[in-house]
Amino acid sequence: MAPPPAPQQPRRRRDRLLRLLGGLALLVPLGGCTLGRELPNVVYLAIGANKDQLINAELKQEFQDQLLKVGARYRQIHPDTHFQFGVYPEDQMVEVMRQRSRSGLAPDLLLVNGDTALRLRQAGLVDPFPIRKDQLAIFNEEELGRLRSPDGRLAGLPLLVQTQLGCFNRQRLSEPPATLQELLNATANGHPMGLSLDLYYLFWIVGSTGALPAIDKAVLGQPLNPADRQALTGWLAWLQNASNQQRVTFFPDQPTAEAEFKAGRLDWIPCRSIVLRQLRRVMGNTLGVAPLPDGEGHRASPVNRLRVLALGRSSSAAGRRRALAFSFYSVNPLTQRTLTLGSSTVLPANRFVTVPVQSSQVLAAMVAAANQGLQANSLVTLVHTNDPRIPRLQSLLTQLVFGEASPNGATTELIRILQARP
Repeated sequence: MAPPPAPQQPRRRRDRLLRLLGGLALLVPLGGCTLGRELPNVVYLAIGANKDQLINAELKQEFQDQLLKVGARYRQIHPDTHFQFGVYPEDQMVEVMRQRSRSGLAPDLLLVNGDTALRLRQAGLVDPFPIRKDQLAIFNEEELGRLRSPDGRLAGLPLLVQTQLGCFNRQRLSEPPATLQELLNATANGHPMGLSLDLYYLFWIVGSTGALPAIDKAVLGQPLNPADRQALTGWLAWLQNASNQQRVTFFPDQPTAEAEFKAGRLDWIPCRSIVLRQLRRVMGNTLGVAPLPDGEGHRASPVNRLRVLALGRSSSAAGRRRALAFSFYSVNPLTQRTLTLGSSTVLPANRFVTVPVQSSQVLAAMVAAANQGLQANSLVTLVHTNDPRIPRLQSLLTQLVFGEASPNGATTELIRILQARP
């Protein structure tokens, strides 16, 4: 049964509050729109920033630049449409949107990670995204699966893919490591490497060591055979072995690893495509980008972020129409290509958009990373970023890296944690 239509009073109350608050609201004007002036055709957009992104003037400017490119083209078709956006911590988005809904200041549209859209849907803060079967065909089924709530409806519309890559210093490292063994060989030859203890920056090694099927079975509560346990132990043993290497450093979080890389004290780190612009500003042409190292007969399994557009529940009927029109415009081939080529930090969610990999090593690496990450989609669907098991897994891996747990003992505890109900 479809949910009842949202009452119009919160939207009217929000409009009055916005006019009263003027520039004090946590919304940044876009495309010439001023908060102190009543504009009837405004799309209010809330953007989630991940914990490895610092919400500051630079980040807001980056979002504004990206949206200006899309908004300018959109306004050629819908000249009366204006945009305003605010940036909020991704891991606090449910609570923030709950508060803003109570005050009548909820957005028309949200740009968030796929699992955040699901949490918002489960909390009743966004509506399911209405989409026809023929429109669904433009997206990868594996990615759509990450967005389906228990009732089978979509929590959001896929927009962009942020990939996980290997970043390296071209002046220090002529060729990036293509395998786990090459990575360790490079450290033995004097090249310092950095890894983050952030769980989502270590999952790529699960695939490279051949342990991904065992992880999936454990999360699903299926029995594991000796070969599965051996695969899990192999992943954990590789991590502990890497921590014992003189020139491999594990950092408590990804921003610390990136700071050391930018300072020239590391030759290679895992990185996300969204930080490439910041790294280029510091490193220039010395920045190299490549897919994460595979294993012997196994591909890396980076956790690539799927960014989606979700529908806020407080929109007026006209606001909902504007939100839907802009959403579908954003996934058309021309717009998707503009977003991809204009930033070289994201890939299109529309699978029919051809990415010119021959003309860009960065785009080629991102496409390879996207293909690597398809195998991790089932795991990402089962273990969201707010899963209560993640802090326990994080603690276990930290103990392992610092030698407080053995790979065999950690395997038993890992299975126990994964098989526990979240």
